[in-house]
Order: sequence, then C-alpha cells, then structure tokens
Amino acid sequence: MSTTDESASNSTKEPARLSLYIITPLLSVLVSLLLAEFALALVYPSPYSMERNMYFEPDPYTGYRIRPDSEGGYYNDISANANSMGLRDREFSMQKEPGITRVMVLGDSFTVGANVEESEAYPKELERLLNEGAASNYEVINTGVGGWSPYQYAQYYEYRGRKLDPDLIIVGLFVGNDTYVERFSQDDVLTAVKGRRTSQQAANKPLTKLKVTFYEHSHLARLIMNIGVPTNENFRRAESCDEFSNTYIHIQRSRMPNHLLRTPETDELARKNIEEIVRIKSMADEDGDQLLVVLIPDENQINPDLQARIIEPQDMNNYDFNQPQQLLTSLLEDNSIEVLDLKPYFSADDRCLYMNDTHWIPEGHTLAAEKIVERLAR
Repeated sequence: MSTTDESASNSTKEPARLSLYIITPLLSVLVSLLLAEFALALVYPSPYSMERNMYFEPDPYTGYRIRPDSEGGYYNDISANANSMGLRDREFSMQKEPGITRVMVLGDSFTVGANVEESEAYPKELERLLNEGAASNYEVINTGVGGWSPYQYAQYYEYRGRKLDPDLIIVGLFVGNDTYVERFSQDDVLTAVKGRRTSQQAANKPLTKLKVTFYEHSHLARLIMNIGVPTNENFRRAESCDEFSNTYIHIQRSRMPNHLLRTPETDELARKNIEEIVRIKSMADEDGDQLLVVLIPDENQINPDLQARIIEPQDMNNYDFNQPQQLLTSLLEDNSIEVLDLKPYFSADDRCLYMNDTHWIPEGHTLAAEKIVERLAR
C-alpha cells in the first residue's frame, strides 16, 4: 500500500473512531437512563409532589381552574379528583331537577377542602346537614378552587356558575388572603402549565414547560426534583395546638399584616375586594337568588400559643385580632349583603381545628357547616 493510500485510510478511520468515542458513551448513558426509568416505574414509582393539589389548567376568565375529569392528589393519599365540570364534587346536571334547592359555594382552598377528603369539606357537610329531615332536597355544589380570590369568585360565577341556576350562593371568604389581595384583572392572576399553578411570566418561558413535561412523564425526573420535598406529610397535630412546624410559623408570620390596625390604604384594598362580592350580589339579585358571605378566620387570630410564637410582647398593641372581620362586615352590610363571621365560634371551641397546612381538620369543616345551617335557619 502506498503512503498516500495509507494516509487516506487513516484519515477515514479517524472520524469513525471519534464518532465511536462520542456515540458509545452517549448510548450507554441513554440506555442507563432508560433502565433506571423502567426500574423506578416498576419497583419505586416517584409520586407527584411538586404541588400536591388538584390538577389545574389555564382559564380565560379566572386565570386557571381545576381541569375537568382530572386526577390530582393531596397528602396522605387523599384523592383530589374533579368531575366533568372541573369541580371537586360528584356529577351534577346543568338543569336543576324539580323540587331541588340548589346551593353553590364559592371559595378557595378552605372551600375545596385541601388535605381532607372530598366528603369532609364544609360544602359537603353542609349538604348532609341540610338534608337531615328536610322536607325538600338540598343540592350543595362545591365550586372552590385553591388560591382563588374575590375577583376569581366573581368571574367564575358570571361566566360559569350562574348557568347552574343556584337558589343560594355562599362565598367562603378567608380573611388570611382574600382581604387585601391585589388581583382585579386577568393580568394579575396566576395561570397553569401542565397541571401546576404558575405566574403568567413563568408560563411563557420554554424552560418552564420543558421542566413540567419531564416532571409529568419521568419517574427519574420526579425523583431528582422531589429531593427535599415531603410526599406524604401529615399536617395533623398529634398532641396539642401548640405543635407548629417551622414552615407553618413562617406562613403565619407573613399573614400578620392582615391584623394590623386599619389604615386608609388597607381599607381601600378591602373595599376593592368587596366590590367583587358586590358584583356577585348584583347578578344574584337579577336572578332572584340569595347571597351569604361566610368569613373564615385565620388561626393566628384565635390561638394564643401561635400568637406568642410569632409576635413580640412589645408589638402586641399594634394588632387588632377582630380585624379584618369588623371592616369586612361593615363593608358587606353597607351593600346589603348577609354575612356570617365564624371567628367567635372557632375562638370559643377548645379543640385544635387547624392543621399545620393552615387549613381545617374535618371537625373544623363540620363546625363551619353547622354554623352556616344555624344562620340559614334564622
């Protein structure tokens, strides 16, 4: 073989060797990843825990909503499934049956029943209590969605809820994040990407969609992303009401401004949120329906042990724990809206009715339903 032929042969072999050196390790890594994915799916499937919640989708009226016929999950293997209307409830017909009194409950995660069973959420407890020995049949529809605020309650009622023809609308207004929130347009609210709530800015980033896609479809990706994230956390307090997690203390500290002494600025924010409830009232009046607003208290208002953990003694005079309920009640009554404040009842109850996820245990939902029934009876 001539020197020229040998050089040509070597030059041909060099790219082949280079390709072999690059492709072989890449193929090995790919095969290893596929084997790991298969093994995890088979013997150790990674749970969805980036957000243990209902499964959300974008919505043109409310920013996001629960996806119809979706399956989600709360902690402790509690299912978070939706019906064909995108509600955490059983199936309902759009057309109300003769002889049925239909009640619609709007609200956030307290109303939807975060981290309790579907049947334990206060709208379902309300339905059960109303139908005990009732002459007519009551149908209570739970339209709550975690993270919603008054603007979204009004949007949902106007564009979807009103079509269900309720006789009574109940709004569960959580004072912890419904009073001073600044969400009054579609530009202000969150949206959803592949089941997860996110800001509209983040949703438009290709990396966000790629990350969520991997999370949704890969056990290995979930295993990596779930490092440090609890997947089956029990928020119930085992012994007493002073067993607070560090995360819970952090959340409650962030909510303390809700109970500061009133200012013109905070009054204006509250008024703007109540205007969204007034919007619901106007539509209900047109349809000849009734409206009741239920004020849901935050635990930092009623638990002295929690207050001692998050407030310095010298700062206690800066707070009025009857606020924002007094302000909200005044604004609602000025607009001829019926209001039920649950704070006195939860303050008087010596049971530990809250979990360390900020929501009620089932007994808290039952107490709320009982007080709503008493109010409706009056």
